[in-house]
Amino acid sequence: MRMSWAGKVHHLALGLVCGVLAGSAMPAGATELGNQSDPVAALQSYIQLVDVAQPNAPTGAIAKATVPTSADPVAALRNYLRQTAGARSDMSVAHVQATATVADRDFAGDTYAPLRGFALSLSADSSQPVQRPLQLAEADNAYDALREFFNKQPDTAAPAQPPPAKGSKAAKPRAPVEPVPATAVGMKVCLTCHADQATQFGYTLMGRLMKQGKMDCEVCHGPGSAHVKAGGGVGVGGIISFRPDDTSRTADDNNAICLGCHKRGERTNWDGSVHEERGLQCSNCHTIMKSVSATHQLKTAFEPDTCFQCHKDRRAQMFRSSHMPMREGKVVCSDCHNPHGSTTEALLREDSINDTCYKCHAEKRGPFLWEHEPVRENCLNCHDAHGSVNEYSLKIARPRLCFECHGFGHGNSTGAGAGGFSFGASMVQSCQNCHIAIHGSNSPAGAAFQR
Repeated sequence: MRMSWAGKVHHLALGLVCGVLAGSAMPAGATELGNQSDPVAALQSYIQLVDVAQPNAPTGAIAKATVPTSADPVAALRNYLRQTAGARSDMSVAHVQATATVADRDFAGDTYAPLRGFALSLSADSSQPVQRPLQLAEADNAYDALREFFNKQPDTAAPAQPPPAKGSKAAKPRAPVEPVPATAVGMKVCLTCHADQATQFGYTLMGRLMKQGKMDCEVCHGPGSAHVKAGGGVGVGGIISFRPDDTSRTADDNNAICLGCHKRGERTNWDGSVHEERGLQCSNCHTIMKSVSATHQLKTAFEPDTCFQCHKDRRAQMFRSSHMPMREGKVVCSDCHNPHGSTTEALLREDSINDTCYKCHAEKRGPFLWEHEPVRENCLNCHDAHGSVNEYSLKIARPRLCFECHGFGHGNSTGAGAGGFSFGASMVQSCQNCHIAIHGSNSPAGAAFQR
């Protein structure tokens, strides 16, 4: 297949680009020019060769276009292609065949497709001046240099969209409209669409307040005129939905509405609490629009199930053999913890872990004549309050638990007080067979917690 004159020009342009970017020689078909180190001089020689091959070119064809010697070979190539852009359409088939012997090589596959597109863009872009020369020192290879060149080119205007066909339903561009502040419309307007939700809401504590006229829908959901005008929908018209999966509002924005009435009491320490820092919002735990739980309008009928949404390890501990009577319904999480924030560790309601335990285990409070130091320090030194596989919710089975502090005596090892019992006997019989008052003793002879 013979290559047309335009193809040869683009072929040479590709060779020049490759030579400029990668320092390679001209492609086949212009081997007699490939030995020249100056790409601009090679282009001038090629122009002279084309002129010799077609001496009778008509007016409007290529007429000895000259390429000014420039420090920027890309700019020189661009100028040459601008001069020859209008001459391609005036060339006849005879002139194309006459110049076909200058360079005769086909492009194999799409190897040079990116460079061919680059050469075509140089010839087509006759209105864009070169802003700055390509700096090849910034790239490690020819492809990176070409990529940098494209990134540095000014963005071209987007092509004009064709006008829509007659009868089409294409949306017409609208002028920007400034948002109009919404106004209150009253609860009766809300009930025209949300009658079912209002009926379920009436069985809740807040619903009863609404029936008494102390609040209405827009107190929490915001003014609804824009929502009504837009035809309704979740989040339409700036209406507040309180859905946990609604990303149009942050958790702090939604919580601020609830805290406007519920800031006092147990919610005093909400700001800065663990749950507030984790981005939880009220609707993650509470269901406002319908009655699910007996108290607190929780998402689940059984309060611990609400907490177990996140604290799944505590659910597993609740089903261990020794546990608090939680699954029996006698104890719930909020008996010990305040989920809305606390000034103590682990969101405890009391000042310390021991004070929390003493609410139910008052007999362990003391004071005692003989105090057991680990007991006075922290109940969790020995017990796991959320459940254990050992009796009395002990962290470790006895006597291993005692051996964590008492490392000698009773045959456990050599040292003061050793002897009298073998290690195996103490392991079987357990320390509390003798030391029964392990939490403290008031007996004058109870220094060893034996009475």
